[in-house]
Amino acid sequence: MWIFKIGGSWIKNPKLDELATLFNKFKDEKIVIVTGGGCFADSVRYAYKKSNMSEKTGNFLALKATEIFAHYLKIKNPNFFLSDKEDEFYENKIKIWLPSKVLSQERSFEKNWNSTSDSVAVWLGSKIVSKGIIFLKSLSFNKTNTYSLNTLQNQDILDRNVKKYLSKGTILKIVGPEIMGYLKKNNDWGKLVSNLCDVNY
Repeated sequence: MWIFKIGGSWIKNPKLDELATLFNKFKDEKIVIVTGGGCFADSVRYAYKKSNMSEKTGNFLALKATEIFAHYLKIKNPNFFLSDKEDEFYENKIKIWLPSKVLSQERSFEKNWNSTSDSVAVWLGSKIVSKGIIFLKSLSFNKTNTYSLNTLQNQDILDRNVKKYLSKGTILKIVGPEIMGYLKKNNDWGKLVSNLCDVNY
């Protein structure tokens, strides 16, 4: 099972529909999609700054913002299935996780602005039997390069809390818009993943 984290910036990407459709090739794979909050989460941050809202409440609303993207993405592909239950992930289907119900009650998940949807994906990866986590960003990445987690965090490409939730041996991959070419060329999920950049930690 792989966790595929789609950055919230993809909400506005004109290739989003095509991205969702290309996943039909892998509709029988065990893939769990975690969505970012994007412009929806930005609205939450704005409200947080303009009010006396607690950081915990802000984090909860930001999680809800990721679920808006999840529902939006589901509309684009009937082979995507929304789920807030971890035991459903082991079916050979592409699931989109709705995290707010679980994480709002989870003490091990830090409820602050350093825990974005990147952390949500890694936290989930530590709780279920997953081979690894793929981060889809809007930046391009050279597949001949290996990237350092510390560097990606320092550049604000991945959030500050990711390392706190990592389990030893978890494979981390990162990719940008070039994912479209990989999806078009590959019918084998394993081969597709092998093309993606490694993230060392």
